[in-house]
Amino acid sequence: MKIVFVSAEVVPYSKTGGLGDVSSAIPKAMEKLGHKVIIFTPLYKSVDVKKHDIKLVKKDLLAPIGNESEVIFDLYETIHPDSTIPVYFIKNAYLYRKGIYVGEDGEDYPDSPIRFISFVKSIFTALELIEAPVDIFHVNDWHSGLLPFFLKTDYKEHELFKDAKSVFTIHNIGYQGVYGFETIKDANIPEIYLNDDLLGFHGVFNFMKAGIVYTDVLTTVSSKYAEEIQTKQFGYGLEKVIKTRKDDLYGIVHGIDLTEWNPKTDELIPKNYDSRSLKGKEECKNYLQDKLNLDVSDKPMIGIISRLATQKGLDLVSKKFKKIMDLGVQFVLLGTGDSKIEKNFKNREKKYSQDCSINIEFDNRLAHQIEAGADFFLMPSRYEPCGLNQLYSMLYGTVPIVRNTGGLSDTVQNYNEETGEGSGFVFDRINADDMFDAIERAVNLYKKDKAKFVKLQKNIMNKDFSWNNAAKQWQKVYLKAKIKKIKM
Repeated sequence: MKIVFVSAEVVPYSKTGGLGDVSSAIPKAMEKLGHKVIIFTPLYKSVDVKKHDIKLVKKDLLAPIGNESEVIFDLYETIHPDSTIPVYFIKNAYLYRKGIYVGEDGEDYPDSPIRFISFVKSIFTALELIEAPVDIFHVNDWHSGLLPFFLKTDYKEHELFKDAKSVFTIHNIGYQGVYGFETIKDANIPEIYLNDDLLGFHGVFNFMKAGIVYTDVLTTVSSKYAEEIQTKQFGYGLEKVIKTRKDDLYGIVHGIDLTEWNPKTDELIPKNYDSRSLKGKEECKNYLQDKLNLDVSDKPMIGIISRLATQKGLDLVSKKFKKIMDLGVQFVLLGTGDSKIEKNFKNREKKYSQDCSINIEFDNRLAHQIEAGADFFLMPSRYEPCGLNQLYSMLYGTVPIVRNTGGLSDTVQNYNEETGEGSGFVFDRINADDMFDAIERAVNLYKKDKAKFVKLQKNIMNKDFSWNNAAKQWQKVYLKAKIKKIKM
């Protein structure tokens, strides 16, 4: 199949979270199965053009935004690492800014709707230029949510696109792209589509809803999350709309890009290792302790790498921080986000300076070193559509402690000390006491029965985390979309 993959973030060019990782991995996995894939993503100022050998294809192309407006854009191209996949970049005055979603003031760009409308409309023009036939458009999250709509309206009779189908993936339904109708007036979308049955959402415009309503097949990032987003608790107002598409909804858990995340070959960690010998992991822990000015000791180390937001359950950690440290552990956190959460954890660091390191930054090298050096990885999320860090952690022999939600539920099974079965420590309720109980169970295993703990580490490292299984599921989804017949 000829697949056009569309995303606002693609590693290694741009990233704010897991979307960038997945948007790099899925295309490569599909190419390995024999499909022809091309990627489209915006060219932001932060993208290093020289480093990634990004070359100009053509300047001053025109993309129609509405009947009476158009945007001028430039098209750039490179080849994705470890593949033969062309990556095309859309550069225009709306997109070419330093921040991906927010400005220097930390606020969302007020013209975000027209930014991403210009992005998806430019893709159609670019495909006309390179004369690339399309079987499947795979679009991701709200930023490209209008592409399935335009495919079924503006471009439904176009020779290149008339037989193309779309797959829309919800990575996080909490971010929907909701704006007033006045923000999309330049797109000149006929009023017939702006009611609450179609693109409207309680009197405003909803980009994610557009993707859900107009896509041929709808996917999300785990089976559990596919169930959860059909409920009021997790659907964020779109649960009824999603229920109408439940027969076209599939949950597929991500894999890991083993060229980037693999303790056997990882160039960002001080010592490589595998499940046959964990001596290298011990060296990684000692290196991390020394680097972060912690006591070099055998104390169990708990790591967190996270966006600092309430969704991630970090308020639960804050409530029990003293009790956690009283267990005799070390605590390492890496991430940025809510300024109040940042300040809260930095204040805690002062009291436990020899055993606590709070790193308010994005540092990919340090992220790899925490995964390799920590003994446990804590993810107490309120909701977690898929999650990648629990997968990275298991591959690196770092035992996950997680809440039973979304992709965490699909990938981590609660450890049974009697049978040795399970892959981590799981708690059910959004409750600080329940989280602490799971942490205490984990720490007790580490301290009181090191042999069982090491066996657990080796067991989780030997799981299949590759994209092989996920890629085959994506292939089935694309085939379902290709034969799908939906009247709009």
